[in-house]
Parts: sequence; structure tokens; C-alpha cells
Amino acid sequence: MTQSRIDRLNSIDFSWSIRPEPLAGWANQYKQLLAFFHKNGHCIVPQRYEKNPQLGTWVHTQRRQYKLKMDGRKSSMTQEKINLLNNIKFEWDGKRKKGLSQKR
Repeated sequence: MTQSRIDRLNSIDFSWSIRPEPLAGWANQYKQLLAFFHKNGHCIVPQRYEKNPQLGTWVHTQRRQYKLKMDGRKSSMTQEKINLLNNIKFEWDGKRKKGLSQKR
């Protein structure tokens, strides 16, 4: 591709990435979890949450990544993410309060 074409695409804010930035995606899901928390008073989102299936999957993924980190294995979980989730009383063990999520 010529530099001229690259410049033209850049001039219209062409996205060179086929996937959103991982941190931007994480922040977006965190905002959705925050809204869930404010509405429900907890962060126990069912893995198969009908109203927002992506949020349920994301919450499950956070728990899995946290467990990997605690086991000393490779993980995308950072201390910053842990702190943000702890600030909204995130339940790291989703099985512990399973009954609560099913009642909602």
C-alpha cells in the first residue's frame, strides 16, 4: 500500500485494528457491571444472564483470570483490575452465592 493511500485512510480515522483495544473492551464491560451493581446491589451476574449474555460471560472470565493469577499462572488480570472489582464488592467465587443470582 502506498503512503498516499495510508495517509488518506488516516485522514478519515480509519481503524487499523480488527479488534477493539483489550483495555477499552474491559473498561466497557466494567461500566456495564457497575450499572448492574447499582441496580441490584451486588455483582453476582449469572454466567448465562439473559438480559446481557456478554456481561455474564465477562464476569465468569474475570473470575477465571483471577484464579489463574492467584495460582501463579499466566493471566490478563492485573492488580488495578482487582482493585476496581473489589471496590464494587465483586464476588470472586461465583458459586458461593449462586442462589442470590438465580432469584434476580
